[in-house]
Amino acid sequence: MRHGSLLLLLLLLACTADPPSVAPAYDLDELTTKAPEIGGLVRAAQLCGLALSQPAQERAARIEEAALEVQRHRGGTQARDALLHDMAPPQLDPAQRVHDRAGWCMERRPAVQQMDGMLNSAEGTALVQRAEAAQASLR
Repeated sequence: MRHGSLLLLLLLLACTADPPSVAPAYDLDELTTKAPEIGGLVRAAQLCGLALSQPAQERAARIEEAALEVQRHRGGTQARDALLHDMAPPQLDPAQRVHDRAGWCMERRPAVQQMDGMLNSAEGTALVQRAEAAQASLR
């Protein structure tokens, strides 16, 4: 009988103990680091007429939306606007716009293609899920 009550006491203690801490399924720093790169490449694809699949565009938009919300939550509209500024393509020299634009676009082509592949992979799916979890954690 003593063993039975000791076992019952141990079970009760286990039920009342704090659950082990679980790390969140997202990393706010990861989001605010990757979003400007992804957003910048999406804008480069648009500016340069580079192919970017529809699913990749949609996933990039979801990641960007989450990152903008995190930045706005952290530092207000100024932080959000700074993130948008980081994603904008550079101002190309108007005097040599065609040459500068073509060179700039050629440099971005491999990165845009790589990003398209990443966003359409399991890695891209996981990144979108982490981004949306981060965004939801702010509410």
